[in-house]
Amino acid sequence: ITQYTYADGVQPRSAELFSATGSTDVSEVVKFLSTQGDVKTVSSPRVMTLNNQPALISVGQELFYKIKSSSTASSGGGAVAAEGELVDSVFAGILLDITPEIDDNGMVTLKINPSVSETADTVTSDSGVRTIPPDLKRRQIASVIKVKDGQHAILGGLISSQTGFTDNHVPLLGDIPGLGTLFKRQERVNKVEELVFIITPHIVKNSKSVSLKDLGYSKLNEK
Repeated sequence: ITQYTYADGVQPRSAELFSATGSTDVSEVVKFLSTQGDVKTVSSPRVMTLNNQPALISVGQELFYKIKSSSTASSGGGAVAAEGELVDSVFAGILLDITPEIDDNGMVTLKINPSVSETADTVTSDSGVRTIPPDLKRRQIASVIKVKDGQHAILGGLISSQTGFTDNHVPLLGDIPGLGTLFKRQERVNKVEELVFIITPHIVKNSKSVSLKDLGYSKLNEK
């Protein structure tokens, strides 16, 4: 990466949006991000869409639950009650909604709406079946950016923090029954994670046939 530009009005240490130029390889962008902390790739999807048409990328799972329903109907002989069950679901995971708009100069305006949801807890009945919708923790942002064809846009800001405890003990001595607790200690650990999206738009002309290489699958052709 030879140049990176932060969004207007933000400082480098707290930037949530910036663009990078000088390299067409996403691995170089990941290498740059690794200077800010440990980096792990969650998913690398590719999607095609028409100009001014939304594209949706989802990575997660559907959580199903049952809803009991009852109804009462009147007939000539009296009221008749009926009971049944309905199955519904909620999505937990990563959703990325992108709508591109290409201007006459070949610049691409991206309307980006990423969201991350995860279960806060799970409630089940005695039979082990979920009977109410699970509570979800959701993080969501919305942004509109303009980049060049093939330019990387890096969008962050979806931060989560977790607090836990880890047990440390002296080898061998910490395993002695009864006395091992004297050689153990518990430490509080704070874990902070930020989900970062690397988005690279490519303009595909109508007159051009689309190949796997255009979609970023060049490695399939390697021997």
